[in-house]
Amino acid sequence: MLIALGGLLQGCALLGGGRGRETPAQAQERMVQEQAILREVEARLAAEPSLGPGRIRVVVNRGDVHLHGAAPGFGALQCALANAELVAGVRLVVDLMVLQPGPSTVTCLAPRVFAGSPRP
Repeated sequence: MLIALGGLLQGCALLGGGRGRETPAQAQERMVQEQAILREVEARLAAEPSLGPGRIRVVVNRGDVHLHGAAPGFGALQCALANAELVAGVRLVVDLMVLQPGPSTVTCLAPRVFAGSPRP
């Protein structure tokens, strides 16, 4: 019986139940980091000629970046994803964009990232 209870508690910890609560200082630090990520992703997207300011909405949650909006072609969509992935602190980029008709390739100002290259 004791072994079964121990296994159950261990399973809960694996599912996130064992994670301690975030302190106010940790929450503040996370919010500061999320705002920095948000500002940089928005600035990168606004600087891209194929995207421009305000076309893509950015939401950041614990290092995950969600991109919402309409991408004018597959090239612009790929450019938006590449820019978001290059920002320090980003763990995951979630594409929630709508693909509109447009060019399949664009000139993207984001530097190229090669497989296996460390991100900033």
